[in-house]
Amino acid sequence: MPTGPALRTLVVGAGLMGRWHADAIQRTGGTLAGIVDPGGTQAAALARAHHGARSFRRLDEALEQAAARVVHVCAPLAAHEQLARTALEAGCHVLVEKPIANGVEATRRLFALASERGLLLCPVHQFLFQPGMRKAERALEGLGALRHVEMEICSAGAEASPMSRDDIAMEILPHALAFAARLCPASIAGGDWIARRPYDGELVVVATVGHVGIWTRISMNGRPPVNRLRIIAERGTITLDLFHGFSNLDRFRSASSAMKVARPFLSAARMGGSAGANLAWRALRRESAYPGLRELVKRFHAAARDGGPSPVSPDETRDVMDVWERLR
Repeated sequence: MPTGPALRTLVVGAGLMGRWHADAIQRTGGTLAGIVDPGGTQAAALARAHHGARSFRRLDEALEQAAARVVHVCAPLAAHEQLARTALEAGCHVLVEKPIANGVEATRRLFALASERGLLLCPVHQFLFQPGMRKAERALEGLGALRHVEMEICSAGAEASPMSRDDIAMEILPHALAFAARLCPASIAGGDWIARRPYDGELVVVATVGHVGIWTRISMNGRPPVNRLRIIAERGTITLDLFHGFSNLDRFRSASSAMKVARPFLSAARMGGSAGANLAWRALRRESAYPGLRELVKRFHAAARDGGPSPVSPDETRDVMDVWERLR
């Protein structure tokens, strides 16, 4: 289908993620029609910061008045299903902060509705669209068989949140599952998954998916904050810094003693170069946080406008939700 004008978009939720979604919409050429938030004050303030946007207290009111075709759901998890359903029933494509809904069955109902209406429904797994991840996917083609996917997160996000540390850790987990779903040749829903909680806010998840080992550690107490992914293949390892969006490839060339001595220094030099180039690139784009979000928003809006596939497929999303609910 030919490309057309930007689709009018609503953002539901005027908190932190709502602000970043509004920014991403405008910076990727979208049209922000309105901000929806029941409090009213936050929505009005965010709307004033974006030319042409209006503020609303209710989604149904906004859908009636704003002529929107896309809705971004950035509200708390408990409201996701109803908000997404309301938007889909109004004929809008929907991008939802992860997870899409509070359970597999609710997610399946929403995908069934989206399919019935010919609409897109997509979770916000922005890490998949960071430059480092896109580079890693290309590099993996020359590294032989994938053997391990390891993710490590230490977050300070629980310090000012009313949610329990365990609940926050579980809401972070879909990011790790999304990486596994994207990278593993086999469906992660068929894997052997085990979760352990050694302490409040500490989550360790291990799995075997086909011939790939999965390991994830999420800590709401460990410091300093870190968000890192390692992809280990037979001919090299890729390390991704997910806070900043870049990756470093350590390709295997030799098992000699000299190379073992030199490898930490060579790897550190490459990592430093990648970090510097990435920082300069993000500064030029004025992208101080959430790298990957703009790329996901751009791709989702293009797919909604031109009739393309969702940036995150329904099968990937259902697999992630299936494993997430089992681990809960």
